[in-house]
Amino acid sequence: MSENSLINNISEEIKDNNSSSQENNINEISKFIKLINELKLKIKEVKEQLSSITSRVKNHEIKTNQGISLLEIKYHTLLEYITSLTFIIYMKLNGQSIQNHPVVENLIELRVVLEKLKPLEQKLKYQIDKLIRATIINDDDDVKLSSTSGNSLALSNPLSFKPNPQDLVSKTEDSNDAADVNNNGIYKAPKLAPVHFEEDTGAKFKREKEELRLLSRASKSRLIKDLIDEYDDRPEESTLVGSSQKDDNTELEERLRYEEENFIRLSLSKKELKRLKKNTTFEDEFENLNDFNDVAILHKDVEASEKERTNVLNKRNLRRESFRRQDISDDNDDDVEVLSSKRNGKKKELFDGLISDPSQFRKRNNKFQTAKKNFKRQKQLYSSSLTSSFINWLFLNKISISLETLLIKIMQTKEFTRLNL
Repeated sequence: MSENSLINNISEEIKDNNSSSQENNINEISKFIKLINELKLKIKEVKEQLSSITSRVKNHEIKTNQGISLLEIKYHTLLEYITSLTFIIYMKLNGQSIQNHPVVENLIELRVVLEKLKPLEQKLKYQIDKLIRATIINDDDDVKLSSTSGNSLALSNPLSFKPNPQDLVSKTEDSNDAADVNNNGIYKAPKLAPVHFEEDTGAKFKREKEELRLLSRASKSRLIKDLIDEYDDRPEESTLVGSSQKDDNTELEERLRYEEENFIRLSLSKKELKRLKKNTTFEDEFENLNDFNDVAILHKDVEASEKERTNVLNKRNLRRESFRRQDISDDNDDDVEVLSSKRNGKKKELFDGLISDPSQFRKRNNKFQTAKKNFKRQKQLYSSSLTSSFINWLFLNKISISLETLLIKIMQTKEFTRLNL
């Protein structure tokens, strides 16, 4: 029976209904027929695939005895689920009621089993992907060998055995990059290859690690929390259950939910058991009296910063005082012995070299004082050269004047005039 004839027969049966309901029914029937046709096509494709797979299984080409048992359980459960679902569709097509039918309970049970298998399959995902990848690679190698079996030139070509540059790239590069991103002091080794952890055992590293631990402990102390609640602008929040106990309750609920979903009993370490036991008992108010030890690191940081600031100021004052004393000592030119000891840098010995007085010695001059002394020395030399040149000029000028007067006198004599005549 064709689609048009089926639609016509159904339309004749519902002539008593109104026109709008007839159109809706016709549309639904047409959609249903399209879905039936699609289902037929899918069933045909599945039959073709199943026939090829069954033939390979009968010929012992597919080995399933050493596979993953979880997947086998999943496939059997899924097959039974599809069979039960097909039976329900068959009952609905025949107009039978499925209420309180045992196949419905069977479907619910199978659906729960499939949902519980999902986390287990997720844990085996890496192993399954690895096996699938190996199978695909083997199939590709078989295809390549079969395609190149008749071609001896391809096997004899030296370029076919050239190295692959992509093999030079490390496959664990991404995992190493991911491990290096976290720079908060916690080492995370890559998961693909075992790596030896070389911990820094230096004194500086231990000191910094201890300071970080003390700072984190101080931030969680009750004294700091009370100060924050007192001076903070935000509204104060007070609860009957402590924050740590609240976090522990949330953690226990999460642990219980995970155990129920995955059918696994998680074990607790001694540290976790001790912490849970401590939080389940009543809190002792006198236990927090030693919070001052937790904030001692903050007091040490304040003292260190204050000490560093005072050291900088003291160094600056000492430098200024040394410059002032040095200027006074440079201006005092009367003491020739002190100046000579500065130039030569020699120590003055007392009692014929047996005892030396260290109070007579001064520290070595810095660059500024050396430049200042050189400038004074050059100034003195320049002034002395000016005075000597001025004296020489006066002497030469006096000689020239005396020679000029002598010549004038000679020219005025009678003998000189007589010779000219």
